[in-house]
Amino acid sequence: MQERQTRDFLIRNMPVKLYNLLEEAAKIHHRSKTQEAIVALTNGLQSAPVPFAKPKPFKWGKKITNKFIQDAIDEGRE
Repeated sequence: MQERQTRDFLIRNMPVKLYNLLEEAAKIHHRSKTQEAIVALTNGLQSAPVPFAKPKPFKWGKKITNKFIQDAIDEGRE
């Protein structure tokens, strides 16, 4: 038995704005919405991923104590 070359995929709760963009692009390119979605996904997934640089962990110079917290709460109060 031969394996299927396609799979079904359903997108639920697609934002209306995104759906409208897909529909408009499909009309412009004379494709169905399904064909347009396949092309958009293919193009998007084949592009190089944007590198993500993790920020360095924040190092706090002060020790957090109950007094420090209370002083912060009281700061600016009369």
